[in-house]
Amino acid sequence: MSQTKKLKVAFDMDGVLLYNPTRIFRSLIAKGKQAHVLPRQQLEFYHPSNHLEEIFWLSTHWSSFKLNRGFNVLLNMIKANQIEAYVVSARFACLRKNSQRWLKKMQAEQLFKAVYLNDQDEQPHLFKTRMAQQLKVDYFVEDNFDVAHYLSQNLADGEEKVLWLSNKLDYHQAFKHKFKSFRQVMAFLAAKFD
Repeated sequence: MSQTKKLKVAFDMDGVLLYNPTRIFRSLIAKGKQAHVLPRQQLEFYHPSNHLEEIFWLSTHWSSFKLNRGFNVLLNMIKANQIEAYVVSARFACLRKNSQRWLKKMQAEQLFKAVYLNDQDEQPHLFKTRMAQQLKVDYFVEDNFDVAHYLSQNLADGEEKVLWLSNKLDYHQAFKHKFKSFRQVMAFLAAKFD
């Protein structure tokens, strides 16, 4: 059955709207947390605590270097009034300038209904859950498996709402809506209107 109402969809930035080849290392970081090699809980994300660490954190986000393939499909669906799109990025406040540069490049003010950045440095899974609930989204597109899993467990109808953009190392993980590329995510959303 063809979709008649506009879909409310929240998109993460790094690894979703922005192509980021290093997101494949998420799996290795998660395994390090599970093995207690890294001193963090499974869903605890590292937060830089001084200027030097902020510079390092910024350099790790330089790997988000271009718009993801499929962005043009999103653009067309927004213009066709099929999607009410939101950017919901858990990037910490120290990345504000870099985030603003990308938002300007993707013309976020004209395309997206609103942009929500994690300016208060909340843990990413908590920030994204709160925003998804506040916005009452139909779908949330996320590339981090731990965050996607948390969202699917903590949102009403979460298993239906969360679209997980996987990577080669994580693809074996069981998840209802998992995709190998952003283009596949957008094809899934576009098919709602066929």
